[in-house]
Amino acid sequence: MYRTLLVPLDGSDFSARALVVAVDLARRTGATVHLALVNDPSSYIPFVPGEVAIPVYNADIVRERRDADQAALDRHVAELNTNGVRAVGVLLEGTVIESLLEYGQQVASELTIMTTHGRGGFARLRLGSVTTAYLSRATTPVLLVRGGGSDAPPTLPTGMLLCALDGSPFGERILAHASVFAAACEMTMELFSVNTPHAVSLAPFGTEALLADPVAIEEEERFRASYLTRLLEGCPSGSISHEVTDMAVGQAILDEAARIDAGAIALVTHGRSGISRFVLGSVADELIRHAALPMLVYRPDDPK
Repeated sequence: MYRTLLVPLDGSDFSARALVVAVDLARRTGATVHLALVNDPSSYIPFVPGEVAIPVYNADIVRERRDADQAALDRHVAELNTNGVRAVGVLLEGTVIESLLEYGQQVASELTIMTTHGRGGFARLRLGSVTTAYLSRATTPVLLVRGGGSDAPPTLPTGMLLCALDGSPFGERILAHASVFAAACEMTMELFSVNTPHAVSLAPFGTEALLADPVAIEEEERFRASYLTRLLEGCPSGSISHEVTDMAVGQAILDEAARIDAGAIALVTHGRSGISRFVLGSVADELIRHAALPMLVYRPDDPK
C-alpha cells in the first residue's frame, strides 16, 4: 500500500481537482499527501519588448505571487487535515520539473497524481506541457486524472484496471505497480495485448504492406494467449487476460476498456527524446488524448 502521495499544484482550481482522487486514495491506504507548488518567477515576470526581449524582475510581483501560492497551499492543507487526511504543503523555488522531481525523491513519493486536460496532447499547466516533461523524467508511477470536460470532480477508479502489454519484458514492468494500485483501489486487473499483422517489404517498390497471413496470425494469437497466461501467475487473485488481433492498437485498447467497463488503464513509457515515447509507440499519446479514463503511467529508470 502507499505511504506517500505527491500532488503537484499550480495554484489553479484545475490542478487542484487531482486532490479529490488523492484524498480518497489516502483514506484507503493511510498515506500522507504531499502538496507541492513551485514558484518560478521566470514563468510570470514581464518582458521588455525589443530586438531581444529582456525580463524585468519585479520584486512586488514575485512577492504577491509567492504569497498567493502559499495561501492556496495553506488552504488545501487545512481542508485535507480537517477531513482526516495527513497533508503537507510545500512551496518550492526553482524550475517546475526539477523542483518537483527533487522533492518527490526527498519524501520518497510512491505515486504522483496529476490532472490532465486530455486534449491536444497533454495537460497544459502554468509553464506549458508540464505533464509531458514530468512523465519523461519521473521514475515512479504517475496517475493522470481528467480535470476537464465535466463539472463533476474526478473520482478514484473502481472496477477493472486494464493493463496494456506489448509482449516485451519492458512492458511487463507496469504489472508490479498496477498490482499495488489495483489493491489500493480494490480493482481487478485484466492483462490485455493486441496482436497486429506484420509488415513485409514490397521491394523493389520501396514500400511495405501488411501481410494478412492467417497461419502467422493464428500462431501469434496462441503465443500471446500463452504469454498472458504465464504473466497471470504473478498477478493478484481474480486477474484475467485477453488478447485480440487488430490493426489499430490504440482503438483496440479503447474498445476493450469499453467492453469490460474499465475504471483505468495502465502502461509503461520510455520517456525519451523530450516527448514521452511509450512501448506501444504513439498509442499512449492517443490514449491520453482520447480516453476518458485515468491513466497509470510508469517510466522505468532502466530502459532495458
